[in-house]
Amino acid sequence: MHNPKEQITPVGKFFAILTKHYLNAFSKKLCSLPFERYYYPLWVIAQNEGKITSKQLTDILQTDKVIVVRIIKYLMEKELIERIQHPVDKRSFLLKVTQKGTIYVPMIEKAMIDTDKEFIDIIPKENRTETLSGITDLVNNLDPIKDSRFVLEFKRLNK
Repeated sequence: MHNPKEQITPVGKFFAILTKHYLNAFSKKLCSLPFERYYYPLWVIAQNEGKITSKQLTDILQTDKVIVVRIIKYLMEKELIERIQHPVDKRSFLLKVTQKGTIYVPMIEKAMIDTDKEFIDIIPKENRTETLSGITDLVNNLDPIKDSRFVLEFKRLNK
């Protein structure tokens, strides 16, 4: 009988699995909203109160311009954000959440807080501080991804 080799599981696979579970739990909380993705970018735009450019959004989301253009287009089509001419740099636009979009921002924030709590509560209390500190250190000590297009687009599938 053949004994298979012990499978080595890369740590990245664990993070990918956690991401899928997190996004699934998060999106389930928002399934009543009339749009199915880009909740976090909408929240980020709202937090910046009409003072954020697409370049700044790209930096905050740590993604590329093409992805941010798609995000902006989608949110504008849903009438959740608008672009306003930058008062100083006429080549640039500021992103602002519309009155319609503003209604959903507290719901998104609550879903983020609740989902974070669900995941953090899974970690035993005695390990929580050390685990979260370790994850924060890992993120803060990684070099930025350069010239690499990484797309993580999660659409709500249970319509």
